[in-house]
Order: sequence, then structure tokens, then C-alpha cells
Amino acid sequence: DAATIEAHSAHCSTTERRADDATRDVMVWLKCEFMRHRLGDSFVGVVGSVVGFGLFVELEDLYVEGLVHISSLKNDYYVHEPKLHRLRGERSGRVYSLGQKLRVKVVRVDLDERKIDLEVVEEVPQGREDRAGRGVRGPQGKGGHKPQHKQPGKQRGKGHHRGRGR
Repeated sequence: DAATIEAHSAHCSTTERRADDATRDVMVWLKCEFMRHRLGDSFVGVVGSVVGFGLFVELEDLYVEGLVHISSLKNDYYVHEPKLHRLRGERSGRVYSLGQKLRVKVVRVDLDERKIDLEVVEEVPQGREDRAGRGVRGPQGKGGHKPQHKQPGKQRGKGHHRGRGR
């Protein structure tokens, strides 16, 4: 009857939402576990969200998001300008805005809270793709990947995957 079908439908919807939530939770935990081993490494990322307490930055090619807390932005007091999706330094006028590329360093990973804390290392100028330095450890030079120098005539970027079907 209609009441039974409606009850089963509601149960299926609830179960599906629970499964989706569990999947998301596991994915976030796995990303934190992955980044836990990359403390001190720096990556290029894009500001995906600007909030009153900082910047959420998604690391390029990793699809991992972390927070640059406003308190870690040094040498100025930053004001949140929500209508412009940016943080602006009161004294310096320095701006961090939505879509901006930054080189950030992984400074803390909390598996229990499923949070990744980042610090800004430098701004990445627009139009300059500094992809070679991804995963390079700080000044110690320990671990990470060495920058790879491309050979002339061997240009393979996104969409040029020889031998791998998509």
C-alpha cells in the first residue's frame, strides 16, 4: 500500500544520506592521514573560501583543503570584507582574495578533528605556474621532491597523457 511504500522510501533516503555522510567523513580523514606525513612541506593552492577567521586553500592536484588561520597572517591586522570575498591588511593594504594562488606550508594536521592547518609562504604571481616545487620541504631541504627541469620539446601538460586511457 501507499503508506508502506512511503515509509520504505523515507528509510532508503535516510540510509543513503547516512552513507553519503560516512563517505565524506572517511574521505576527509584519509586526506588528513595523507597530509600528516607532509608536515613542513609546501604546496601551491588556490583560495577557495574567505571567512572571518581565515582562508580555506585547496592544494593543487591533491584536492585537499586546509585553513590558513587569520592569526597566522603576520605583520598586520586583517579585516574580513565579505562582499569582496577577501581579507585586507589595515596597515599594509595586502589582500588575500577568492581565487588567489598561494604557496602554503602544512603546519598542523589533527586527525581527530579532521583539520589541516596551513601557513602562507608566499603569493604566487598570476600567470606564473610554479609547479616544479610542489612537495618541497622547507629550508632544511629534507624529503619532498626535487624540482624537475623540463627538456625542450617534451611538453606534456594536462590533457596530454600518453598511454593512459581516460
